[in-house]
Amino acid sequence: MKILIMIILALIALSWLTVIPQTLRGKKDDKYVVTYFWRGKRKKLTYTSFWPAYWYRGWLNMVDWIFISLPW
Repeated sequence: MKILIMIILALIALSWLTVIPQTLRGKKDDKYVVTYFWRGKRKKLTYTSFWPAYWYRGWLNMVDWIFISLPW
């Protein structure tokens, strides 16, 4: 049980650590652009500040990790 909890915590930490370069990569002029795929289409969200873009990208990464790690 400890190992499972450690794996889950490691995935959460990894997803939040990878958000920083992903968010900075989406910086255009004074705005931060977050792109993602939804139902086969590319969606874009634009934020004027780093932190909202960081949190949104972080939640997207966590959802990605959950779906990747689930045994289908």
